[in-house]
Amino acid sequence: MTNSFTAARPAAVLWDFDSTLVDTEPIWMRCEVQTAQHFGLAWSEADSQAIVGMSVWGLADLMAERLGRDDVTADDLRVDLERRAVESMAQEGEKLFLPGAHELLTEMRQQQVRIALVSSTPRYILEAILASLPELGFEAIVGGDEVENNKPAPDGYVKAAELLGVDVTKCLVLEDSPTGADAGQASGAVVVAIPSTIPVPEARRRMVIDSLEGVTCTLLFQLYRRCIGRPAKMETPVIPVSDGLSGVRSGPLQAGERVTLTDNKGRRHSVQLTPGKNFHTTKGHIAHEAMIGQPEGITVAASSGTVFLVLRPLMSDYMVSMPREAAVIYPKDAAQILMWGDIFPGARVLEAGVGSGALSIAMLRAIGPEGKLNSYERRQEFADVAKANVENFLGQPHPGWTLTVGDLVESLRDEPVDRAVLDMLAPWECIDAVGDVLVPGGVLTCYVATATQLGRVADTLRTHGGWTEPHATETTTRDWHAEGLAIRPGHGSTGHTGFLIHSRRLAPGVEAPMRKRRPAPGAYGPDYHGPRPKNIPMSNQEVPDSGVDSPGEE
Repeated sequence: MTNSFTAARPAAVLWDFDSTLVDTEPIWMRCEVQTAQHFGLAWSEADSQAIVGMSVWGLADLMAERLGRDDVTADDLRVDLERRAVESMAQEGEKLFLPGAHELLTEMRQQQVRIALVSSTPRYILEAILASLPELGFEAIVGGDEVENNKPAPDGYVKAAELLGVDVTKCLVLEDSPTGADAGQASGAVVVAIPSTIPVPEARRRMVIDSLEGVTCTLLFQLYRRCIGRPAKMETPVIPVSDGLSGVRSGPLQAGERVTLTDNKGRRHSVQLTPGKNFHTTKGHIAHEAMIGQPEGITVAASSGTVFLVLRPLMSDYMVSMPREAAVIYPKDAAQILMWGDIFPGARVLEAGVGSGALSIAMLRAIGPEGKLNSYERRQEFADVAKANVENFLGQPHPGWTLTVGDLVESLRDEPVDRAVLDMLAPWECIDAVGDVLVPGGVLTCYVATATQLGRVADTLRTHGGWTEPHATETTTRDWHAEGLAIRPGHGSTGHTGFLIHSRRLAPGVEAPMRKRRPAPGAYGPDYHGPRPKNIPMSNQEVPDSGVDSPGEE
């Protein structure tokens, strides 16, 4: 029979490894730079920050793609990186434990809580690192090389639950990154996130705390019970209406809207104000009633005395902290899309690939109440979250926004649009369909993640002929520290998140003039298998010789 004590706690706790249990992320980042330098690849801390949560195989593939050398494979890069990382971590030993993590794990063993370890790190690396640590008592370990799909896919957590013989939906996952939290949530488990370098937004069956320091099993299981007590579907909050569909609110803070709490270390927490609820942190709790009805810009003290600043989120804050099912377009890229995509008040805009609605929010604010945005999303669960996020931010449904669930090519309305934005895996497959509805002079913007996708989109546009020469960009940002005479680049930065490519639609029957600048030798050579522009003859694309003149040549 299940007693009240066992019913009050999860069937098992599934731990992430890097940056949740142990602080290995700085070592990985340092070793990534060392490996890159060893092979002659430019790689910065910003690059490492941008790929937090990525598996070592995905990282090696990305490095190999950027390096572009035939004599260096992804496996070469991975083996070198793993060797450096394991050697460095073995030297650290127990110093790797994050504050509170080892103590909480020890208490779980004492209370006979079932525990497993799930990581994107390969099993052989995990075992090499664990050998330098005290016995941790994990009943099951799942490495990144033991599942078909790594995080954010749920495979690792599903397998760990199977190895323990428990229902994954009754498990609790501890994670530090949005990628890992998404994996835990996709498995059906409850997630408690402890963000390390990248903020993790709260969501259904997911809570966020700032540290494991001082966290006990009692507190952790209280958070678990709160999560499983939440409704299965997202609640529609009572939201104060903003003026002019801008999402900007003023006056006293009201129930239903989101606020950002910032502590004295600069850590931020996104909270939706609800009467009767408390915001919990390891520094104590804050009653939502202490903020509801108060002016924006106040400070509130947690039960421990820790002071938090309370402000409404800016659009950029909201975009990265709102609930999400899919990855969001970051503010730096959204800003470039609005500028280079020329999104203007009153515009008729087509959007494909809505995700969680971050870019939709930015474009709806830009087009204003007189504009029209037709958005297409293949997955119903993404569309549901996007709709809730947009209406939460704007305070009401936008009269010009239509959200269609379905494939763009199959569902596209036969009506003209001024601008088009594609955020999808294969935007080149939709160029013809978009070209049919985009007015002459209209702007097409595509957002893609990899250089391979970038090249395919550009060459498809050139081959089509009815578009201007594509313009491709990548945006990185870097924080700065300015205090007295200490003015220097800050530690925070945002590296690669994606590429943008822009092009304008030409009039019917018109093709872009032939480029006078010849492509680089070999660009469209024998190894190229993508779309080939009409003005690129094979004879001009042979890979050049070594450059050494033959005998008798001058």
